[in-house]
Amino acid sequence: MTSAREAFDLYRAGHSAEAAALCERLVAEAPSVEAWHLLGVTRLELGSAEAALAALDAGLALDPVRPGLLSARTLALTALRQDDEAVVAARAALAVDPDNPPVFNALAASLQRSGGFTEALAAIDHAVRAAPREPAYRARRAALLTLLNRPADAARDLEALFELNPGHPRLAADLLWARRQTCDWREDAALDMLVKADLKLGRAGVAPFAALALFDLPALHRRCATLSAPPSVPTPVWPARPVGDRIRVGYLSSDLHEHATARLLAGVLEAHDRSRFEIFAVSYGPETGGAMQARLKAACEHWIEARRLSDAEIALKCREQGLDIAVDLKGYTQDGRPGILAHRAAPVQVIWLGYPGTLGAHADIVLADAVTIPPGAEAHWSEAVVRLPHYQPNDALAAAIPPPSRAEVGLPEGARVFCCFNNPAKITPEVFEIWMEILRGAPQSVLWLYAGAPGAAENLRAEAIKAGVAPERLVFADPAPHNRHLARHALADLVLDTWPYGAHTTASDALRMGVPVLTLPGESFASRVGASLLTAIDMADLIATSKADYVARALVLAADQTLKARVAEAVRRSTLFDPVAFAQSLEAAYAALVRR
Repeated sequence: MTSAREAFDLYRAGHSAEAAALCERLVAEAPSVEAWHLLGVTRLELGSAEAALAALDAGLALDPVRPGLLSARTLALTALRQDDEAVVAARAALAVDPDNPPVFNALAASLQRSGGFTEALAAIDHAVRAAPREPAYRARRAALLTLLNRPADAARDLEALFELNPGHPRLAADLLWARRQTCDWREDAALDMLVKADLKLGRAGVAPFAALALFDLPALHRRCATLSAPPSVPTPVWPARPVGDRIRVGYLSSDLHEHATARLLAGVLEAHDRSRFEIFAVSYGPETGGAMQARLKAACEHWIEARRLSDAEIALKCREQGLDIAVDLKGYTQDGRPGILAHRAAPVQVIWLGYPGTLGAHADIVLADAVTIPPGAEAHWSEAVVRLPHYQPNDALAAAIPPPSRAEVGLPEGARVFCCFNNPAKITPEVFEIWMEILRGAPQSVLWLYAGAPGAAENLRAEAIKAGVAPERLVFADPAPHNRHLARHALADLVLDTWPYGAHTTASDALRMGVPVLTLPGESFASRVGASLLTAIDMADLIATSKADYVARALVLAADQTLKARVAEAVRRSTLFDPVAFAQSLEAAYAALVRR
């Protein structure tokens, strides 16, 4: 008679499918805890997490405290993204087996997805201590440390991972990106070369978002996105759309709260024509409350709370609501869920605003303008390009609070202030070298930067010394509430943009406050948003054509006493901060997509 031992031997030999088939016969003939347990484990290994969970629950009905069953059940729930249940299951498993690294790892994964980063870090710390040579645990801890704004610590884990398993997926890119957070440029060129080699060899060796910041190569950006795209599922059959119905548009995001994307979008949502458009917000981010989330809820007719739903469930809910257009505002950014589009949420799927790159699959349309995706650049996009008059929306202009004094923010009196409030991860060695050239050419100037992650300021000051610039000429701004952050812009003379990932919302913030932005557009969308904004206000003299031109313009423009007044007037004349006008152009694009 066949036994669970034979099935286990098959499993140990790597024949999981055969072991599962044997276990299915065993539980039909003579169900036992062992057979149910092994059936659950093999199904989980074969990618059938839901079937695995059913088998494990059947085993637990016979023995509710068996450690292996409790552990495997945790892993199955985590694989199914049933995170609240997974956390409860992990606690139960650890109560009977308190030193179980896979369970701690699964617990960390579920806590991380639920936003409990500190608790997740404590869990993965247990796993690393118990199994210090397991690469997956080091990699997860590095990711968590990055989310907790501790990239220097994340880099140390990734350096250790290089010793354990130099072939670990995305290792070179993750280390390069972690170091970029603190402007630690050791081995930067070598790591960059490894990342590009991975992509050229057809390996998804870098997260798509990081790729946009690491190099200005749209062909590689598309390859990276295509390699990273979630698998497709069969396309549903869409019913005929009733003529004359309002167009149903759903905005999908985790950032529908006090966030840069929400600040850009809020006025447009409020300006949508309710007689022609029915607006849905599909929020899979946190319920934060607060003024911005309340404003967004008031601006949308329907608010779908989707954080606890799977990608497939969210797509199904969108289809049940009859969406004509699903607009993904996240793409491959943190907490983005491109798998929703893979499950087909609407007949027309659009990528816009939150992610300045192609998804490589599943989106039909990208919204851009003639600057961010110039004619001839369409080959780098898997989506069809629909161009608006300008790409980035903005809330309406409003009075700002008074600015702080220079002394309050650490700026010297009388100095010319070059400024960049971009995340320091966008500052490449090349950009910083150019900035130091500008500072050497303008001796009575300072460079005012966003402080960013711990360690970034110290590393940048050390690089300034190497470049022959006194470190005290770099002044760092700490995080501040948004109204105070906007107000302090008034103290800057000229914003210096970064490349290949330039200023987007940060450029709009500066222009809103009448501060000029000098930009150097490259080939990629991410490098061209500053140029798009400046084109929208008819200030092409702030768009450099080369690195040498960027330096020359910076020195001339910062000394121009009339420039800020000209920028403020150009902003007032333009429609850049007119959400009603933007909504009208957006609605015209949506209507054309539905007709098509």
